[in-house]
Amino acid sequence: MMSVALQFGRKAVFCVATAIVAQCAMAQTSLTISDADRTMAASAAVTSSVSTYTPPNQSERLRYYFTHMFSVESFLRAAAGAGINQALNIPHEWGQGASGYGLRYASSFGAHVIQNTFMYGTSAVLHEDNRYFRSGLTGFGPRMKYAVESTFIARHDDGSRHFSISRIGSYAAAAAISRAWQPPSTRGPIHAVDAFAIFAGAEIGFNVAREFIPGVFHSHPPVAAAVP
Repeated sequence: MMSVALQFGRKAVFCVATAIVAQCAMAQTSLTISDADRTMAASAAVTSSVSTYTPPNQSERLRYYFTHMFSVESFLRAAAGAGINQALNIPHEWGQGASGYGLRYASSFGAHVIQNTFMYGTSAVLHEDNRYFRSGLTGFGPRMKYAVESTFIARHDDGSRHFSISRIGSYAAAAAISRAWQPPSTRGPIHAVDAFAIFAGAEIGFNVAREFIPGVFHSHPPVAAAVP
């Protein structure tokens, strides 16, 4: 059990760290594309005006679904997840080399498709908005706390923030369903829990990037807090 716990912790930490490093790499790459891109990134980065929250309509939800499904972030998530599992040789049945990495990448992206689709469907029914809106706060601590909390919270139609059933449910669905194509060594319930933690850890990393690198990640500006 101790070895499982250590492996669990290593993968979760690696996943968060890789997500943040990947976003910093994206920032460096994006800032070298063109003057226009640099101007847009700088403009987005300084956007801090608080606006009134407007819930997404169905077309906006659908656009977010497809954008999130095939974004650079999505491919980075899959690549990072496959790379971590390749380094740890998990599952060992898939071996190493290009073929092993290809199987791990396909598995990681397949789980992402399940997670994104489940979240899209349930969030529409439950009127949950899982988009990331920057905090508008000052200070590293409050902003970091907000970014971590946003991994488990969604906005509702009135602008209030509550526990996100659709997001957490999507992590559980992807973790469980993805066991179907895993080999025996990673098919059990403990590995589904492991996968769930990795989904959450990766989202924390990306939310930190959304909060602190908004010009690159194009997160949404802050919105006014809901009136009780």
